[in-house]
Amino acid sequence: MKNFKWKWQDTLIVILGLLSLGYALINYGKLPDQLPVQFGITGEVNRYGSKGSAIALLAFMGLAFPIGMQFIRNIDPKKENYRKFEGAYKMIRLAIAVLADTVLVLTVASSLDQNIPVSKLTMVAVGLLFIVIGNYMPQVKDNYFTGIRTPWTLASPEVWRKTHRFSGFMWMLGGLLIALGAFMPKILSISMIIAALLIATIIPYVYSWFTSQRMKA
Repeated sequence: MKNFKWKWQDTLIVILGLLSLGYALINYGKLPDQLPVQFGITGEVNRYGSKGSAIALLAFMGLAFPIGMQFIRNIDPKKENYRKFEGAYKMIRLAIAVLADTVLVLTVASSLDQNIPVSKLTMVAVGLLFIVIGNYMPQVKDNYFTGIRTPWTLASPEVWRKTHRFSGFMWMLGGLLIALGAFMPKILSISMIIAALLIATIIPYVYSWFTSQRMKA
């Protein structure tokens, strides 16, 4: 693809993806037949699946998906805008890959050693992902695949800019709450996670509408 430029982030995505997959395959024979494939709000396991499908899913999310994001941009009607935030887009893809690779390694490791607090570590990893994305969010220009995509942000580059500048802080705050929630009692942890999700999703959505209406006035 003409817009694909291989950078160090892509190399790191491949290396980390292969290392985590290799770790899972080396220990494949030692793993139980069922591995976690769905987690609850505080990291507890809600559903199990075959170890083959679980490893394949996480390996896909850690390797194929973030690399594929670089090609998906070519079908975006606003694909030219990606050149304006190349660095941020690559770091967001890398952060997604690192999270998936981390979850894969933690899933395998916890199946081999039940003393590993996989739920807490996963929550911390998710919180860090929110913080990283929030840090780069103000740099993201209007497009149809990445960012806070509401009818008002997609209709106005200025609403997009103001919403993402505001939402970057909201995502970082939400990520901090999620990461800290991993070490709190269950009830408080759930409350912190719910608050984080509201901060990262509902508030930016409302803010984009409010900004749009204010600009019309």
